[in-house]
Amino acid sequence: MSYIYGLDLSMSDTGITIFDDTKPIFIGSVATNPEKSHGERLKEIYDFLSFLRDKYPPNVVCIERGFSRFNNSTQVLYKVHGIVNMLFCDIEQIYYTPKTIKDNIVSGKASKEEIKDKILEEYPDIIFKNNDESDAFAIVLTYLKLRGDDADASSKKKQIQPNKSRSRKNNKSRKS
Repeated sequence: MSYIYGLDLSMSDTGITIFDDTKPIFIGSVATNPEKSHGERLKEIYDFLSFLRDKYPPNVVCIERGFSRFNNSTQVLYKVHGIVNMLFCDIEQIYYTPKTIKDNIVSGKASKEEIKDKILEEYPDIIFKNNDESDAFAIVLTYLKLRGDDADASSKKKQIQPNKSRSRKNNKSRKS
């Protein structure tokens, strides 16, 4: 069995959601102690994600793309991205911008609270301990929605233009 991971990466509190196909089976986060060194905190994140990887082998890992606002915090965030990239180097990793996630959950600009509220409309029994967990959940929902949209779009294209798709050379579908 394989799983879909959604990761909202942070040095202070990494949000994690794991889905079994279309059903959430794990929602949590890794809070690290700001008094510890970056190396110790990265190891905590790595160790917990390694444990989850062994328990729930991922098929795909979806990650919110980092953005640059303040140089020092951006550099720290990319350290977390580095350990995740290394840990899941043999697994497909898909990055989504915050805008893409918002567009797919609430169809436009929204606060973290509005995103969480929208998720809870669809999944009323879910309990999030923090915004990092709801963000990770939104990342998986974005993947599921886009995966569904891609499948629908490709089947419609085949129905509308069957002759053109057969006549193209090197007609290969790409996964995003």
